Amino acid sequence: LLGRQYLRQNVSRFEFVRFSTSTAQPQPIRILYASQTGTAKLFAYQLSEELSDHYPNRDISVKGWHEINNPAELLTAGSLHVFMTSVAGVGEPPDNGKKFYSWIMNNKNNPSLSGLDYCVFGLGSTAGHLPYYNVIGKNLDKRLEELGASRVLEIGLGDDGDCIEDDFDNWSANFMDLLEDAPDEGGTSMADEVSATQDEAQVEAQDESSKPTTTQEGDPPRVKCPGVALADDETRMISSKYPTLNLIPRKADTVRHHLFKEDGSGSNPNSFYAKGTLKFDVIRNMHAEINGGESGMNEMEVMLSEYSSNKMCNYEAGDHLVIYPVNSQCVVEALLDNLDVDRHAIISVEGQPESYPFPTGLTVYETLSHCADLGALVSPNFVRMILQRKDIDYKAEIAHPRRTLIDLLFQQKRKLSLEDLLFQIAPMKPRYYSIASSFVKHPTRIRLLYRKIKYVTSLGFQREGVCTSYLSYKGDLGNQDTRKANLAAYINRNSEFRLPKEGNVPILMIAVGCGVSPIRALLEERVALIESGRRLGSARLFLGFRTPDDEVFKAPVEEAIKIGALNDVSVTFASGDKDKRLVTDVLLDEGEYVWNHFESGGVAFVCGGARSFGAAVEDVLLKIFQLHGSLDYSDSEQYLRRLINEKKIMDELA
Repeated sequence: LLGRQYLRQNVSRFEFVRFSTSTAQPQPIRILYASQTGTAKLFAYQLSEELSDHYPNRDISVKGWHEINNPAELLTAGSLHVFMTSVAGVGEPPDNGKKFYSWIMNNKNNPSLSGLDYCVFGLGSTAGHLPYYNVIGKNLDKRLEELGASRVLEIGLGDDGDCIEDDFDNWSANFMDLLEDAPDEGGTSMADEVSATQDEAQVEAQDESSKPTTTQEGDPPRVKCPGVALADDETRMISSKYPTLNLIPRKADTVRHHLFKEDGSGSNPNSFYAKGTLKFDVIRNMHAEINGGESGMNEMEVMLSEYSSNKMCNYEAGDHLVIYPVNSQCVVEALLDNLDVDRHAIISVEGQPESYPFPTGLTVYETLSHCADLGALVSPNFVRMILQRKDIDYKAEIAHPRRTLIDLLFQQKRKLSLEDLLFQIAPMKPRYYSIASSFVKHPTRIRLLYRKIKYVTSLGFQREGVCTSYLSYKGDLGNQDTRKANLAAYINRNSEFRLPKEGNVPILMIAVGCGVSPIRALLEERVALIESGRRLGSARLFLGFRTPDDEVFKAPVEEAIKIGALNDVSVTFASGDKDKRLVTDVLLDEGEYVWNHFESGGVAFVCGGARSFGAAVEDVLLKIFQLHGSLDYSDSEQYLRRLINEKKIMDELA
């Protein structure tokens, strides 16, 4: 493909990098992602979209690592491979990337990848487990080179602890620059593909009756859409960039509270929900403490809806309930007011482009309510379109002040076509909540703990968390009313966070804030085991809260102590108490006990509402190992890594 050399800087030296020249046609680009929460997948499709805009004649494909049974089939000779992967848990590959990652890293019979071009973008966070920051992307990048593949661009490292959108934007810009200057075998610049396609389009005959029209120079194109468009002439804006959606007139003016079939028998086959998503009834939702205030913690109890209420939930202590939130109604309606289509118009099942990212058959209102994350940061390219300028400081202008789509549209007085909105907005991600109950005690019900997120941005705008705000309005009407609020959710198995099978193993539990949720589940399980006659090892708990008013679950802790499921508990408060201290301060004071605990074969559970808490606990443990284990810093790190790898330290961090 390319006969030109590219200069790149690699730390302290410069190296020349050359694309393979095995084909005369533009080299196909395969974007391959492994994603735990959906961000890597989102970035993969954003890059695909940008590449398609610049190189419409080039073969560009997007696949998940899990979409092919034979991992070797992901690697195609003659293609440029762009790998995107996040890190899950403590240095683990995402669930949908484990098979390929294990194959590429551990298979001693892997073939030579000589002639295969590649680059890698990793997604990680410096806010937690710093030694494992982007470890999957780094390992993959190194392994591909070891197998003979040719790296065409230095690895990109996205940091969710800072601004991962900006990191990806900068890396993808470098990737695009790399391609833009590259000539093909015949000497034609790749950028020429665009102009060539435009020239062909200008001479192509079109049916004038269906051709979009522009009223004035610079105005967006419009199409006739009777029964859907709000304008008097029955036309609506469409995108000059994205394919036009097929809309049909409304059938009703109601908005569904969920995307299940009307008979409640499960989700629609074309649903936005993941496999296994079920409808849960909210049977209790209340403040978890008396004086917690609007930032206090709340406790929710749910059970499977009536059609399957006799079915047990089948979860274990340590699992998650993964919830699909719904956007705030006022935010949805503010955005609908910006559009020029009927809010109850239906995005038809028939005639939609394959690239459309959401389920069909829903109304515009339902799509914006359930499927689009209206509280998420707007992607850099979407921001450029709204602001109508290429030069942006994404961190300073968008990320740090947390400017949302509504902010940008209202401040810029911009109107969007439905297509420009739906093809660029981030999809709604389900939110993970640690289950705060034990299946042994509550086989048909699940308890959760959450804190409503509410804050003011640096620009003075109030923000609320999409899911915690949604949960806070999910109440029940009491025993006299059979109607219940519903949640769309599924149970996520977390096999990496379990009580030891050997009951005599001593355990240490360390938690702050909402991190008390999985701790409560573990304590309930230990109580039930003791009540059934099991003999258990010792257990000690270190708890930290913001203030004394923030303390929750006193009764379960006292019950566990009374029955012998818990031997000792230390509770600290960061403020509002004369003896204000952090959990890490107490851990350091109890360093000798902590060291002896691990030396005797004990395990520890670290749970907190912020990933930075996990990093703080690791720092304290390193100090303890040096002070009480007489280890130097390097040996302390190795000791900590061994404990983590052997599942002697398990964490549950938000």
